[in-house]
Amino acid sequence: MEEIERLVAKMSISSFEVESMHLVEVTHVINPLNFYVRPMKYRPIIQVMEYVEPKTNTKSFNVQDMVIFNVAYSCGGRKYIRGRVTRISQIESFLACDVFAIDYGFTEKLIPIEYMWECPLQLGHIPPLACDCQLANCYPLDLEGFSSDTIDAFKYYAGNEPVQIKVLSKKPNRVLVELVNSAIESISTLLAMHGYITLGHFCDAVAWNPIVGGKSIYFNFKELSVGETLHVRVQSGDSLNGFNVVEVSDYNKHLEEIGAITFYAKKDFYLSPLHFVPGRLVCVKNDRENIFERAFIKKVTRPYKKAIVQLVDWGRDEEYHIGKMKYMPAQCLKSPVVSLLCKSDESQAWDNGLDRFLTPGFEFNITIKSLGYQFEYPNTVDISPLVIPVNDDDEARALPA
Repeated sequence: MEEIERLVAKMSISSFEVESMHLVEVTHVINPLNFYVRPMKYRPIIQVMEYVEPKTNTKSFNVQDMVIFNVAYSCGGRKYIRGRVTRISQIESFLACDVFAIDYGFTEKLIPIEYMWECPLQLGHIPPLACDCQLANCYPLDLEGFSSDTIDAFKYYAGNEPVQIKVLSKKPNRVLVELVNSAIESISTLLAMHGYITLGHFCDAVAWNPIVGGKSIYFNFKELSVGETLHVRVQSGDSLNGFNVVEVSDYNKHLEEIGAITFYAKKDFYLSPLHFVPGRLVCVKNDRENIFERAFIKKVTRPYKKAIVQLVDWGRDEEYHIGKMKYMPAQCLKSPVVSLLCKSDESQAWDNGLDRFLTPGFEFNITIKSLGYQFEYPNTVDISPLVIPVNDDDEARALPA
């Protein structure tokens, strides 16, 4: 522990400011739009932490607790790393935890508590050393997302040696970066050259000359079945007679696809006044987030100028100017609409009442009682809180949003 304290005293924490550059190692890859890096300067303290055996064992943990755990326990090894408890599960008479490794970026699931220890204060005060990144100028070839071959290629280019990153912009929980290895070209360019991705360079200043075919285009919708139970989050709504949710796994996938939707929409043409009619599928520009969203025109409020559109992946209505509307690219129709229109008995709201219950982001389970139809009428559902057993008495609690 003395060696760790000495290294911590000498260490400066990188802030990943825009335009800054860092020599890093890639520690975990989900896909090119979601991967973790750690500055190489942290390697000495990581190497010490991995082999310093923890002292304080405990039988009691809470969600969000900082811990030390042995990530190599399953193969009989010893490698100790820091993590934050994200879930506590009871399997028969045993407790196990899911832990997010804050210095690496991955989640280790169902760790028996005998391989977990309290995190010493000296280590608990050190910020997470891994940073969540998104590769700039990199988009999947279509909305089906990145293939396993593409992800493997990215791991090959980014994971075999230390790489240089340049921070281009910062999002709330992720930084947009350019990534360069020992090759002359950036990793985005290398992936594009070998046919794995589409480069994200684009220009809106194209001649306005759209060719609109006569073929009808439609949204796809998620298939549901009566009796099915889904873990969902609230998207929109102010009444349990009609509210919109999204399955959490679909929501996470949609967040990854927003960049691709924006990329394809920016390359398409602005909507012609001749096609400014109810029912038209469009992509609309969200200036706050600098992204495009999938939508359809519900009602024209000012002829040839403004209309109410429904943002189909959020389930809410907003007014947009025609100057913010693009034709719907075919690539943006491959993924189903993620929001689900639902209704339920208002007596099922719990905790702090309906206002909190319908807060966007609030999570719970729904069980389908009867099926609705697309945007026309809602699915009837039963609602139940997310339950996690936390001790031998099977005490349960609802997860917050």
